[in-house]
Amino acid sequence: MPSKIRQLLDQGPIAMLASALFFALMGAMVKSLGQDIPLFQVTFFRAMVSALLLGCVMWRRGIPLKGKNQKLLLIRALSGFTAMALNFYALARMGLGDASVLNQSSPVFVLLFSWIFLGERFYRSLLFLTLVSFLGIVLILRPTGHVFNMAGLAGVGGAVFAAAAYVAIRQLHQTDSFWTMAFYFMALAALLSFPLMLLTWKTPNLTQLSLLLGSGVFGTLGQLLMTLAYKNEEASWVAPFSYAGALFSFCLGMYFFQETPDLHTLAGAGLTIGGGILLMVLRRRIQPPLARELPVPDGEVLEGLS
Repeated sequence: MPSKIRQLLDQGPIAMLASALFFALMGAMVKSLGQDIPLFQVTFFRAMVSALLLGCVMWRRGIPLKGKNQKLLLIRALSGFTAMALNFYALARMGLGDASVLNQSSPVFVLLFSWIFLGERFYRSLLFLTLVSFLGIVLILRPTGHVFNMAGLAGVGGAVFAAAAYVAIRQLHQTDSFWTMAFYFMALAALLSFPLMLLTWKTPNLTQLSLLLGSGVFGTLGQLLMTLAYKNEEASWVAPFSYAGALFSFCLGMYFFQETPDLHTLAGAGLTIGGGILLMVLRRRIQPPLARELPVPDGEVLEGLS
């Protein structure tokens, strides 16, 4: 990797913006496949490519594949697999920007799950911001609009299960590395998707195969860059930059899919994203977390791919 690019990516906000762009491009690839390629076939290729890439890096660097907290690794992997499948279902059936905003509403549910399952204190000052974010979700899923359907509910469900995965990651941070968590997640997702894929298999053409493989590559790069961002900067500083992914998704949706967000969607996106950012900032000011929401990997992230 050229030194100038590496120096640029060592800046947390830049790495997070690059991560958001790669995730948005991955979402656009999944949406391009639409309903022509079955859901679990898309899920399998996304997970399989990532598992192979991560496994090769771990083998090259001598990182053991076996994790320490097997039970929690399984919970994290199952939650992540469910979140990914629901998100892909939503991406294929609703606007790219809408699906991205719903997927990025997970910090609201992280706050609630941390309060319920981790025994963390729920401050009253955060309640208003939580309600603001939920109002934004309701605007996007407006009952009188065309988005309030199974796709919209799947998008919210994906955010809920993603939040459960993030809460598990916060606990796993104490025992296992990023590489182990990511590999377990992708390997299990590939294994679970495989038999379901065989039941609904559709032979892809060359373009579809490129999109299937590309979604795995771009998703992996997005994950690595996000971890690099958290490694080099404080989470409270870089985390808000991840919401740029919603902006990238809206732009990609308008350019490639001729999607034009209406005022309800824009207002809902503003409330959801704004509430989520303020939740993260205010929560850390009130009570700094014991561990970063995403774990720091072993050694340098990008050197494993060079």
